[in-house]
Amino acid sequence: MGRKLAASLIAVLFMGCTIHAQTGSPQEPAQPAPPPPPPPPAATENPAEPAPAPATPTTSGVKQEGGKLKMPGAIVFEFSKATLLPESEPVLEQLKLFLEQKTQITLVRIEGHTDNVGQPAANLKLSGERALAVRTWLVNKGIDGKRLIAVGFGDLKPVADNKTDEGRAQNRRTEFIVVEVGNKPWLGADTTAGGTVFGENPR
Repeated sequence: MGRKLAASLIAVLFMGCTIHAQTGSPQEPAQPAPPPPPPPPAATENPAEPAPAPATPTTSGVKQEGGKLKMPGAIVFEFSKATLLPESEPVLEQLKLFLEQKTQITLVRIEGHTDNVGQPAANLKLSGERALAVRTWLVNKGIDGKRLIAVGFGDLKPVADNKTDEGRAQNRRTEFIVVEVGNKPWLGADTTAGGTVFGENPR
């Protein structure tokens, strides 16, 4: 009887240990995983460097042949008006540079010419106003007005046949004539050459 009681006590103690071992203390809640590191910044291309500004030309495209200045392009106006078109600007810039470099040229005649379409009086007026528009442009860019004279000829001096479109296009033109060098007549040049002065006459 004593042995049975002792065996029962040992069994009870053994079961208690087993239950305690199986139950144990409550587990702590799992810690949340740390957030993933932020992605590296996206690679950005270096901003394109601005294109360099066009270099200011140091040599003019205008050539002097005797008393006439040969231009690198045409001076263009609005149809039947004395309004310069934008495509004339690069050509006039070349003329401005030429005059800045050739300070010995003291007077240039700016000649306006037309074809023979329309009335002669209207053609004369248009030609003179176009020559004056060129003179005004140059003066506004810093060229001394005393070095420039605007003269209109209308349709009096054609260089091609006015019976064709091509000929009339050639006759509608602006020319530049060296009149004085060092304040003296150049190659016997006449100041107005028989044309009509528009605007200020520097002589």
